[in-house]
Amino acid sequence: MNRPAEYFAPPQFDPLDDPIRAELRAKLGLAPFLKQREAFRIGPDGIHCEYYHHADSAPLILFLPGIGTYCELYAELLASLSAKGFNVVGVDPRGHGYSDGRRGEYTVEQSICDLERVVTALQPRSNGRVGVYGYSIGAMLAVALAERDERISAVLCGTLLLTEVPPDILHQFGWFWTWGTAQVFPSLRLPLRSFIDYDALLAGNPAGEAINDDHRVVFDYPLRTLSSLFTHRAGVTKQRYDFRAAIIQGEHDEVLPLDYTQRVLAALEHPFELLAVPGEGHMIPWDNPRRLTALTADWFQRALD
Repeated sequence: MNRPAEYFAPPQFDPLDDPIRAELRAKLGLAPFLKQREAFRIGPDGIHCEYYHHADSAPLILFLPGIGTYCELYAELLASLSAKGFNVVGVDPRGHGYSDGRRGEYTVEQSICDLERVVTALQPRSNGRVGVYGYSIGAMLAVALAERDERISAVLCGTLLLTEVPPDILHQFGWFWTWGTAQVFPSLRLPLRSFIDYDALLAGNPAGEAINDDHRVVFDYPLRTLSSLFTHRAGVTKQRYDFRAAIIQGEHDEVLPLDYTQRVLAALEHPFELLAVPGEGHMIPWDNPRRLTALTADWFQRALD
């Protein structure tokens, strides 16, 4: 494989005998899928990528994980999507998973630059068509990337949070407090468990306890990161772009209900499709990866045709 030397470096994984890592991979059933990945670090900031190659004639899809998590945990989804006819790369944000950086620390602007570097490096191994699938908070970054990078032809959002449309007044107040406090104490860390019930979200998932014990998952964030996310303004609320876009969401989403997504759609100038999935909640990438793969592959096949 012909790789630009300035882009790629070997991955750095946990030791093979790490008990938490072994338990997590076993309970999520990741072993057969991880054998298909091609892992590497990219750029001067050590951004970890996990690549599933289908064919040089296939489109490229970037996957951006949900808040606190990293792409290895979604290996079944990524490998299965690749098998449907796509080159798929999962990207750990800086400070997350196996990427370098202080845990949980990044800005929206830094993430866009990192993702543009990934596209530049891997686009030659595809047919030139590029899509991005952002799950949960990754959806905000996916839209921001597509607004900036004209190479992106399609954006799929696994829910979409817009700061222009706060879910309620408590969120709006919380975002304002986060921004204000971050001006004075940018490194102060806020535990996500104070406003996200991980136990409820992972209830019934056999890997739930192992995920909660995973030291690679970020459970508390510096206010600098949260301020960047929750003050970001999306261009899609004011103008149209050349990329196609959709939101895929479980009808019983516990984090962002479907009526919130309807309000988001009403606030957008850029057109988005809504793919509501009956019977599913927010954690569909782990609860029902097969169903999500089928729906995701079908949409990208149409959007990247």
